[in-house]
Amino acid sequence: DREDGKTAGGLPPNDVGRRIAKKYQRYLLLAFFSSLPDRQRTMRELEVGRTFLRNDETNTWAVKHGFQDYKTGNTYGDRPPLGLSPALTSSIDDYWKYWRPYLKPSSDHFFVGPNTGKPFTVEGIRYQVGKACYDQTGKKTNPHLLRDMIVTHVRDSADVSERDLEALALFMGHSVSMQRSSYDRRTLDQKVAPAVELLQNINSRM
Repeated sequence: DREDGKTAGGLPPNDVGRRIAKKYQRYLLLAFFSSLPDRQRTMRELEVGRTFLRNDETNTWAVKHGFQDYKTGNTYGDRPPLGLSPALTSSIDDYWKYWRPYLKPSSDHFFVGPNTGKPFTVEGIRYQVGKACYDQTGKKTNPHLLRDMIVTHVRDSADVSERDLEALALFMGHSVSMQRSSYDRRTLDQKVAPAVELLQNINSRM
């Protein structure tokens, strides 16, 4: 190691690099959920070269699921590529090349337990998401609630069509009816507000 605390290759020594890698991974985990509001199983089972692929032509990363790789696969079959935001590409590349090795991964899984190097467990992902959200907001949450928040936010947008909602449901791997019954957290007042506004507009023209 050099006197400035970095290795000959320009990267920090193991103890510093490991701390950075843990925080980098946590950031990417939340960024992935924001860009791709899928079930936490998707994040646990991301494998570079199998379910997580880089397109060098478009300089983007995407999740690619066969029917066996997600909960409702027997109903909906193989999924089209689920692209992540291009804004994340450089961060993904840097993590994979420079920081992930500090976690001593035991497989090609993109996300690994920060203390074990093994693929995340259900509780491991839940803890990472919960800690990141609590540290920033002071409120408890979990991966499933993140999906709820996104659906609720989208459904609360006045300019969203039924076609948009159907596309979002398919993107998230469930039906529109499931989206309405299980993921929409709007209050009754919020749900009927568009109808109230519609009737008020009609009455004002009479």
